[in-house]
Amino acid sequence: VIGLPDTPVALTEINLEELIPRYAPPIKPTGKLKLQLLWSQDKTSLTVIIIEAQGLIIPGVPKDVEVNPYVKAFLVPGRTFKYRTKTLRNTRDPLFLEKFVIKDLPIGGGEESEDGALEFQVYSSHHVSRRHLVGVASIRLIDVDKLTSGQVELLVTPQTVYRMHQGDLRISGCYQPVAGKIVFNILEARNLPRVSLLGAINPYVKVEMYVNGIREGKNKCKVRQNTQDPVWHHQVVFEVNRENPKLLGHVFVFHVLHKDMMTGVHKIGQVDLGWYSHGEQLEHWYEIMEHPHRSTDNWHPIIKTGKITS
Repeated sequence: VIGLPDTPVALTEINLEELIPRYAPPIKPTGKLKLQLLWSQDKTSLTVIIIEAQGLIIPGVPKDVEVNPYVKAFLVPGRTFKYRTKTLRNTRDPLFLEKFVIKDLPIGGGEESEDGALEFQVYSSHHVSRRHLVGVASIRLIDVDKLTSGQVELLVTPQTVYRMHQGDLRISGCYQPVAGKIVFNILEARNLPRVSLLGAINPYVKVEMYVNGIREGKNKCKVRQNTQDPVWHHQVVFEVNRENPKLLGHVFVFHVLHKDMMTGVHKIGQVDLGWYSHGEQLEHWYEIMEHPHRSTDNWHPIIKTGKITS
């Protein structure tokens, strides 16, 4: 007989994910990117030609908004190389025909032969300080040899394909290498998801600094009660090693949390800033590092990850 359970069931015992239908519409790509990749004879340099993109769509933006595309290319992991194309105006099918060469690669790829890849981020520029991420595409270095005539057409996919979007967090960062400090301002969040059947959410942010995988510092801001769009303007200062001016091995993790008076702390998601970031997080990190003593802020998608207990 189907009916009520014999014993009461607490809300915390309900797995909300099991209540979600186990199907989802297929993820639609946001465009295509055509490239040509050619190794040098000794495989220590790679020539890359960004030929064109086709059918570009800006996720979450009306289709009548014009697209002004450009492409950023990065060598991953480590982001030791980057390249940016020119911006083309009002076209969803831009023809770039731009070439660059990545030099001084380890012969045969070295340790990067397994993990090394080229990551391409397609953006649309709208104002001096505003842009939209159209999507991301990538190809592993070990797959370049498999290409016919070195040409490949990659699908551009929205960043949320890789991670579940849980709202957005606005962060300001300023690197002060002379003082040996990096300063973050946790400004605000928007569109945070409800985390219980009752719908209340009491958000706050905990930020941690990791150096080579070891936590070296932490800080947190105040809890905001019952809001999906909290505002903090909370400043966090971390001391960093002046002998490591590029902050290699550093990652700053911003945990977005919900504090429930009955059931404790629940994690909504996180934002990572550092050399191993992706998409707009990596772009923001570059701005912070390339323009020391200047504060730059940006909105970042909050990514759903595991739980946190403290």
